[in-house]
Amino acid sequence: MTHERKLIIGLSLTVLTLLGLVGALVLALNWHWLGIASLLFALSYPLIWLAYRCFDFWRQSIMRLTTYSQVLQEGVHNININQQNPDNLLSELKQSIDILAKAKQYDSKQAQTVQSLLGNILDSWTVPICLFDSNLQLTYRNKAMNEQILQPMLNGTKAQDLGFKQNGQHLKHRIFDDRWQTQTINYQYQGEKHWLFSALDISNTLHQNQSLTQQNLVRVLSHELRNSLTPMASMADTLLSNDTIDETQVRLVLSRILKRSNGLLDFIGSYSQLMQLPKPKPDWFDISELINEAQSMTSNQCSIKRQGEEQCFGDRQQLSQVFINLFKNASETLQEQPIQIKVIAYQRQQNQIIEVSDNGPGFANLDNVLTPFYTTKTNGSGIGLSLCAEIVNHHGGQLSVGNVFEGDAVVGAKVLMQWPVG
Repeated sequence: MTHERKLIIGLSLTVLTLLGLVGALVLALNWHWLGIASLLFALSYPLIWLAYRCFDFWRQSIMRLTTYSQVLQEGVHNININQQNPDNLLSELKQSIDILAKAKQYDSKQAQTVQSLLGNILDSWTVPICLFDSNLQLTYRNKAMNEQILQPMLNGTKAQDLGFKQNGQHLKHRIFDDRWQTQTINYQYQGEKHWLFSALDISNTLHQNQSLTQQNLVRVLSHELRNSLTPMASMADTLLSNDTIDETQVRLVLSRILKRSNGLLDFIGSYSQLMQLPKPKPDWFDISELINEAQSMTSNQCSIKRQGEEQCFGDRQQLSQVFINLFKNASETLQEQPIQIKVIAYQRQQNQIIEVSDNGPGFANLDNVLTPFYTTKTNGSGIGLSLCAEIVNHHGGQLSVGNVFEGDAVVGAKVLMQWPVG
């Protein structure tokens, strides 16, 4: 039952009650029935009129406030309604509505101002950006994005119609290839999930890095070739300068040339291994088995302590090479003391994380430790940690190195690897 009907029934019962009381009173005074009927008829009109006026006052006031609130909701704020008595409850209700309307109007203006400001800022950016609602329908794109997507980008167009593909919580587009770094951000707005897609052109950075890599490669290759070929040329020149050929000296020279040649071939093989990594095939596997296999491949005996989860996500074959290189690197730096290695594996925020630390002297040069062919060892190619970093990069992750400290003293080296799960 509505409040309006309840009020009508209440007022009707009040009028009937009053007429009934008056009728009972005059009946007790022994009035004639004709007089009683005349009196009740005379009283019924003003009572009904009064009840109607009460109902009409309530209904008109509520209707005015309802209309007023609806108009405010539509954004019209230049109207006013008159209340005859400013002290009644309806006036207080109107004041409350006015306060809420002003607050909403202020918030709306603030939101429009912020949205307009962000729109102006994003339109001037050279980074392509677009927004999608919970149904993956376009709600905004800046000028840079419109220049990259060679088709009309109208608000309300579905992402798939614009060439976007959803991969889990990420969006991809065929236009933004390897020279672009894309990012997808999911956020909540007004209780609904929205998507922000951005793309950063990293071609210049890639070109600079490629040029720097090529310069380093030429420098390292020149150094390695010169170190190998210069002694070989010198020994060959010594043999040719002799009038007589001494078989013993010839064998000695040839053995040294063979040793240098094998070293150079090993160097080239290490570089080929670094440059020709296959695409990883990640899956879940038991990390304990992999650690035991890598430990058995290490020449020096080492004690390995494992902590964390049993299951690891990644390419088992490639990660096996990572652990072999890390264990080998630790054993080569600790030839005269017991080798203690700690491996911690866990998942955090959809990332696989592995920490490997030892009790050695730590890294001597953290700035160059991941540079290919850089090494501080007398017998080493400097390829081990570089290969580990490349394998982790192929998994879409990152490898970082550091030293373990106790106070100011270095008590070991630490390698941290992390990459996405799934």
